[in-house]
Amino acid sequence: MSINPQSTSRRTEARPASAHPSVAWVLVVVLAVILSTHGGSVAASTAASAQGGSVSAPVAGQAVSAAGQAGQAVPAAGQVAVAAPRVRARAVILADESTGQVLFERNASSPRAMASTTKVMTALLTLERLDEEKVVVIGPGPPKVGEESLRLRQGERLTIRQLLLGLLVKSANDAGVALAEAVDGSEAAFVRRMNRKATALRLSATHYVTPYGLDRPDHQTSARDLARLWEAAMRRADFRALVAMKAARIPGVPLSLRRFVTTNQLLGSYRWTVGGKTGFTNRAGRCLVASASRGGRRLVAVALGSPNAFPDVQALFDYGFSKFVRVRLAERGQPVSVASGRPAAFQADAAADALVRLDQLDQVRLTLSEGTSGGAASAWFSGAGQRLVRVPLATVPAGGAASTSTRSSPTPSNGTAASTPSGSGSATTVDPQAATLTTATAVRPWPVPPGTPAPAINPFLRREPP
Repeated sequence: MSINPQSTSRRTEARPASAHPSVAWVLVVVLAVILSTHGGSVAASTAASAQGGSVSAPVAGQAVSAAGQAGQAVPAAGQVAVAAPRVRARAVILADESTGQVLFERNASSPRAMASTTKVMTALLTLERLDEEKVVVIGPGPPKVGEESLRLRQGERLTIRQLLLGLLVKSANDAGVALAEAVDGSEAAFVRRMNRKATALRLSATHYVTPYGLDRPDHQTSARDLARLWEAAMRRADFRALVAMKAARIPGVPLSLRRFVTTNQLLGSYRWTVGGKTGFTNRAGRCLVASASRGGRRLVAVALGSPNAFPDVQALFDYGFSKFVRVRLAERGQPVSVASGRPAAFQADAAADALVRLDQLDQVRLTLSEGTSGGAASAWFSGAGQRLVRVPLATVPAGGAASTSTRSSPTPSNGTAASTPSGSGSATTVDPQAATLTTATAVRPWPVPPGTPAPAINPFLRREPP
């Protein structure tokens, strides 16, 4: 039931450069035109390496990383269009773990067979109920399960931890039955517990029929539900340790060792992988849920129904790490107008930060939520038709909008404040966040102050403290 090793290499062919001088001259002219059109930012969106290298853009004469950390400068607007990640899975989702912000999705809410990614729930419930050092006597149930297995024998004794290694590293189905029986006495009772847990986690597209994931009618989940379940499991240090293991060995019968390596190839091929769980059946296709950490950010990705889930998930990670930057879109107290030329009726009641794709930095706009007319209200920042982050609004006090002179101005990472020429020709410090936000008008992003905690943009997917 595990994903078999698959080659992810691609053939590349070198194309000889033209030696004709006229052709070379034309290329130089075209490149110059492109660079002038985009303000020199073309390099920013093409500099990412095949392994998700950081993207840089010129800001105040210096290159800045696009790792998305607070306190960095904001890349120049007008980036070359960023292509969507090339994935072949039928359903995918990519989210930032600390905020829950979804960066990319396709059919993410559609129910699908999920194969051995089922074992994430089996492991989570086992760790919640039993001590890892507890010894289990294998009953008659586990040896009857087919496909990937540890070849467990009735009567042999193994610890819960040893069975969990078989479940998550080797993806053994008989280990799933053994753990189910250890927790609840029977596989059927354990499956009922799995479905109760799914309801408690609000996994609306999820239903379990087995604790291991072989194809059965109505045994299904969605990419979004699986990402949420994964994040719930990854709050546990014991679970994180298990899914990060590349190889394991446990006792065998008689007087031998069972040795096996992980089914998750990303642990050996993608250096930023934190852990993951694979799955494969004819109905489900190749499935993978995984986390990766880089540059102070952690992403979670899910691919269901793929011909090869490993390159799909790696492409999602590369896209998330290299094509997004965290920026501030509103400062607390910043005035908000419902239309250009009209006085501010509201002000932001909190700062608003979000991850914005590099080519959409000049496309973010503010939209008032339905029913916003007075009193408590809210608005959404959106980019390319997708909601990014919600900002609460408050009505402007009787004396007018809050004084912007009392607020500290965010400082770019080069340590200089933004300035604009005054009427006398001298430089005057300006806080871009003091400007009135107007609905349907492009918003100017600004660096996030250093040390600012990540916002809870999507609590359903957000990873809470362990």
